[in-house]
Amino acid sequence: MSDQVKRRKVMSLIACQGSDRAAFRDRFLHRHAELVLLHCPRIRRYVVNLVDVKAKVVFRGRERPPHRELDPPPFDVITEMWFDSFDDFKDPARRYATPAGEELINDDLKEMGARTYDYLISPVVQWDRVAPAALGERTPGVKAMFISRRYENLDIKAAEKAWREHRIAAQKYHNYATRYVQNGVIAALTPDAPVWHGCAELFYPTLEDLEQRFVGGTIEGEIEIAKDAARFVADSYPLFCSEYVLRS
Repeated sequence: MSDQVKRRKVMSLIACQGSDRAAFRDRFLHRHAELVLLHCPRIRRYVVNLVDVKAKVVFRGRERPPHRELDPPPFDVITEMWFDSFDDFKDPARRYATPAGEELINDDLKEMGARTYDYLISPVVQWDRVAPAALGERTPGVKAMFISRRYENLDIKAAEKAWREHRIAAQKYHNYATRYVQNGVIAALTPDAPVWHGCAELFYPTLEDLEQRFVGGTIEGEIEIAKDAARFVADSYPLFCSEYVLRS
């Protein structure tokens, strides 16, 4: 993961504007992502997350969960791309191998009815014990990506400090999670992109681990995680995903 930290990361939240969301996700993975791999050689690592997992995190106590779950979810695909430099993304002449490739990719997105929002990201990998799957195959387990906003009256440095300190509680109570990554938003790259400030990525070996043991399966964990997150999280919702690493 050290090379990934040195590179520049871009995350995209992608929504289907049509009615067949399952077909949209399938086409994105099996056609559109292949076009990206073919025509964007400067992408060093490419991960496609399909928001196709139905999950309900169980809270046993009276503590209000530190997130709200949305059904249906607002997005269908999340992509993660790493580049050697930000210029490799923002300059179309560098991102795409040819102008024809750029046109092909953009036309495919339009044909699919995709709405895409791009963000420049600063990732902090707190821990990662997920065994890599073969390229193009689904990573076993469930990836929960919590999209969050900080309080408006909390400045960036204070929010970042509280989030980094949150690792202490996370390490104790998210003890069934095999990966924890804090993705901080540096800037929205799409003019009308929804405002969010961070994405906490938690990976669980099984759906049961996510739903029943999200915070260790204890009421104490529910209380402590909610209390600690309340210091800096104003709003948060999860997107439950299947992960596919297509280039690494």
